Amino acid sequence: MISLTNEPKIVVIGAGSTNFCFVTLNDILSDPKLQNASLYMVDINEETLNLVASLAKVIKEQYKSKIELFAETDRRKVLENSDFVILSIGVEREQTWQMDFKIAKKFGIWHYAENGGPGSFGHTARNLAVIMPILNDIHDFSPDSWLLNFTNPLSRIHYAAKDYANINCISFCHQYWNGFYILGRILANDLGIKKDQNLGYHEYRNLALSEYNILAAGLNHFTWMLEVRRRSNGENLYPLIHLNIDNVPPSYEALTRHIFRIFKLLPVPGETHLSEYLPYTAQKEHWDKYNLYHFDFNENLRNKAKNWQTIKNIINGKIGVDVLQLDPAERIAHLITEIYTDSSFYEPALNIENNGAIRNLPMDSVVEVPCVVNKRGGLGVSVGRLPESIAALCHREISISKLITKASVNGDIEAGIQAFALFPMINDLNLAETLFYEYLEKFKKSLPQFNDK
Repeated sequence: MISLTNEPKIVVIGAGSTNFCFVTLNDILSDPKLQNASLYMVDINEETLNLVASLAKVIKEQYKSKIELFAETDRRKVLENSDFVILSIGVEREQTWQMDFKIAKKFGIWHYAENGGPGSFGHTARNLAVIMPILNDIHDFSPDSWLLNFTNPLSRIHYAAKDYANINCISFCHQYWNGFYILGRILANDLGIKKDQNLGYHEYRNLALSEYNILAAGLNHFTWMLEVRRRSNGENLYPLIHLNIDNVPPSYEALTRHIFRIFKLLPVPGETHLSEYLPYTAQKEHWDKYNLYHFDFNENLRNKAKNWQTIKNIINGKIGVDVLQLDPAERIAHLITEIYTDSSFYEPALNIENNGAIRNLPMDSVVEVPCVVNKRGGLGVSVGRLPESIAALCHREISISKLITKASVNGDIEAGIQAFALFPMINDLNLAETLFYEYLEKFKKSLPQFNDK
């Protein structure tokens, strides 16, 4: 538990990224409750860090913020006595993610390869090879701080922080808000949206957000709408969802809608993330059947380049700060102030230790649930029991996540192979062993924890 003062110290590790610049940095500097904070931006890439620091000064001036700004390449110089440490890093994300996908595809397995399935081992192990020293430094230099984790695979990084570094951790994901987009598409008629209206993602999402409320729970990228209600009168909207579930183009969220018809609850994350934890989409014919698509690696790299140019244009005064739009789904400044001011504020979706919030999942599992946030962190709101069928799917993923984390932290080959044997898209023990070693060999240089094993 942190000691409350009026001057929170916030350290951002992985500050030299466009995601931090475009969303989190703007969110923190625009929050009037953080005027007396100090913000330490840390990144090992000095070039991008200097750009971010310059951008921060421009944003600070725009909002007339009094936040003190610092930039540093050595985290150990700034971690001591931190109140909050924001973790948002990746290891050559697009290039390695593409390789994770292709390795499994070579063996006939199609999957999104980010947070679940064989590719998620590569993602977890590479990240934890870099992140575990950071977590250990947080424990040594600032043991009472709160780690606010944004790094995927979210649950596994959280398990590493909780079980192997013994630090306070809350993990945050924006995917909850995707549920409102799904509702906006399915309940378009109820929202008064006409078929000829050409609305974008945020327009659908924000219209649904203004009218509906979602109570969701489960695991990160694997949460379920337990309740959907109208904000104005509390009306249960599930009967309306049943009536409108197919009032969308056949290709729209075909997997999400099929899962809904079988399990009777709408999943929140959308079909790409949803497919990471299910046995029903492991072959190419399944991807064709559900019109699944993969992350566009090249497009994302192009967008990053455009974003860096935008940042340079803001710094040079060619365009204004207002291009960095504030988003209701961005909650990091809220989260910091809620903990720091001991507010007991309600947050609809945080990743925390279960401790009974979901009664039929393990107490020590990391779950995504609504929370009341105060100086003790995120206190999970009890949502009761998940339907047994959905709980069964979650139980398997919890076991996999714990094994993958153990393997990735300790270089534990036995735990890694057992996790591969549990992946829902692997139905052959020989393949589980072969594929595990394939990932180890491919990323050998990035996985020092497995050296000499």
